[in-house]
Amino acid sequence: MSLSAPEYGFMLFCYDGSSIGNPGTAGFGIIIKDHICQVIGTMSCGRSVNTNFVAEVFAVIFAMEWAVIFGAKKIIIGSYSKSLISDFCRGTIPWFIILRWLNARQKLECVRFEHCFREINFSTDSLAKKSAKLEARERVMHNGRPGFLISIEMPEVACFRFCS
Repeated sequence: MSLSAPEYGFMLFCYDGSSIGNPGTAGFGIIIKDHICQVIGTMSCGRSVNTNFVAEVFAVIFAMEWAVIFGAKKIIIGSYSKSLISDFCRGTIPWFIILRWLNARQKLECVRFEHCFREINFSTDSLAKKSAKLEARERVMHNGRPGFLISIEMPEVACFRFCS
């Protein structure tokens, strides 16, 4: 399943978490796209020593909080993590982040979650791997698409990822 372009009025927040070791030095990356899949911005954030799951939990919360800052009311959060999507859809939010979830959620009109395959989320994977090397709570943000993201996922465009 691939992420499609969000309908007009929605912003798409794709994220991924990464840890060097599990637990290990962790971080997450988020890419925001508009209804024509143009990259509006990116964020990478270091999370100190954590598991990959915890890094991804923080990515969801940061995406929602960033949406509020952007003035978005309707968002789609895209990930390949079925377990995390399932937890958030059921309202099974980890205790250490529940207040931030509730605060951000009440400011948003609509929050949808979409699943995609890992290979379809390759640009956020790249961001997340860079973020795992950042200091704890260090953030790197870009307006638009940063130069190091050579290729971005686009709906209806075939992409291939070769691993050695």
